[in-house]
Amino acid sequence: MSDLALKEDGLTIEEMAAALGAANTNKERSPSIGALKINSFGEDANGDQIPLGAFFLNNQNPRVYAKEGVRFRAFTNHIQYQHWDDGKLLNKSLLVINQKAQARDQLGGEMCGMPTYEQSMALSPKEREEYIGRDRYRIIRGVVSYTGTTAKGEEVTIENEPCVLSLKRKNYGPFYHDVTNRMPKDVSNLWDFESILKADKIKNDKGAVYYVMRFTPQFGNLLEVDQMVSDTIKHTFGLVANENKRIDEAYKSASMQAADEAYQDEIMDQVNTLEHDFA
Repeated sequence: MSDLALKEDGLTIEEMAAALGAANTNKERSPSIGALKINSFGEDANGDQIPLGAFFLNNQNPRVYAKEGVRFRAFTNHIQYQHWDDGKLLNKSLLVINQKAQARDQLGGEMCGMPTYEQSMALSPKEREEYIGRDRYRIIRGVVSYTGTTAKGEEVTIENEPCVLSLKRKNYGPFYHDVTNRMPKDVSNLWDFESILKADKIKNDKGAVYYVMRFTPQFGNLLEVDQMVSDTIKHTFGLVANENKRIDEAYKSASMQAADEAYQDEIMDQVNTLEHDFA
């Protein structure tokens, strides 16, 4: 009965239940894809010591840390503009291939309102404050493999774990300079090889320490595209397509609302003008 398609509109019982808000949302959900990050703190939330500059996946419990031997195989390379405020995502753009593409965003604009590089260079420090929280990100999806340890010292091996890199500011450029700009002609795609990851420790003029993710591509060790890789590529393509579809729908909705509000304002201006003429 549960698989019976309703003849009236072609929806299954499950689809009807979801549309009506009647479905049980407490069922076990599929695991989330973790973000691969670099640890910049000396201890975790429990007070256990963890290595600075170590890579880890933020969706694992317990987290597994490794400073060496981290292998990353990329499947995508996109640019996305995001606007954050106090830890909350306010807006984001389409995932685009390059900076020339139209990066429409969820609120009906482009690039989350960020100025271009040329425009930003002409801004005063005071004017730049308006754009705090808005950044350009390099979004890379792939799989990661490494052997590391938990904060309690337990050794764990991670193999071909799906993950995403979300890289901004000083971390935005290295993937281009280290990998895509150096790809030899006999290498067709990003997934044909792995890169060994390293965290470079940087200290700025004010003494603050941060880490930059660097990549050493293994162009001399090309990998096969087996069934696992093929399935992962297809799944990743679906994730990107679905995200862009949702953002484009939000863009169109916001654009229509803005046009409607502008039309209403125009009507009110005309009404106010008529009232003034007859006053």
